Amino acid sequence: MLQTTKMVRIALTVIVCIAGSFAAVPPSIKVCSRNDPDLSRCVTESVNDLRPRLATGKISDEFRIPPLEPLALSTVNMDRGAEFKATFSELLVSGPSKFKIDNLKVNIEKLIFDFNIFLPKLSFKGKYDLKIKLLLLNIAGVGDLTGVIENNHARVKLMCEKYTKDGSEYMRVKKLLVRIQIEKGRFDMKDLFRGDPVLSQAGNQFINENSRLFLDELTPGLERSLSETFKSTANEIMQQATFDDIFPA
Repeated sequence: MLQTTKMVRIALTVIVCIAGSFAAVPPSIKVCSRNDPDLSRCVTESVNDLRPRLATGKISDEFRIPPLEPLALSTVNMDRGAEFKATFSELLVSGPSKFKIDNLKVNIEKLIFDFNIFLPKLSFKGKYDLKIKLLLLNIAGVGDLTGVIENNHARVKLMCEKYTKDGSEYMRVKKLLVRIQIEKGRFDMKDLFRGDPVLSQAGNQFINENSRLFLDELTPGLERSLSETFKSTANEIMQQATFDDIFPA
């Protein structure tokens, strides 16, 4: 659930780092020429150099991007019929600035960016509203949610395109594909069974013992939320510079 926005800003960072000659971007961002014979390596190094500033989003006094800490996620809904309904909202995630990217591939002619993201640990809090039936146990509740997911992997593919505005050529994200893998997670949902302490503890224990089922239901909604959020955020930033500004020759 935390991935929803973690990857949003991370993928965004790749684009921002490539855009090293934005007029407003300070020297703290390493410029990568479109003619660099090892452009993928250059972009990866740019992201790694910039990582310490990403938690607050303050690249310089004049240039800011959305902060990675904490990361706000859009509402995630799960619904597979009467036996499994859940909504997670007001989600805030800590730990996304510890991300690592690898296997970055850039196709500058087709404007395609393909890379892996790894997040060792993400802590989250928010609100939940759920009604589920797992095996023989009916679990229901509304309240506060906290938890941790660990060893998170994602494959991200950005497909961009050029467009013309005011006589100049710009770039935007046309499509964003995300595939997420979450190795394990722990959840703590307050007020299950209307706050009954014994049943609430039993419900949380059951959910955590069967967390794989829970995470598998959650992943598709996270992927959709991430794709939509990042596409919007990336396009908002990229419209500030022309294509030649973003990819200097």
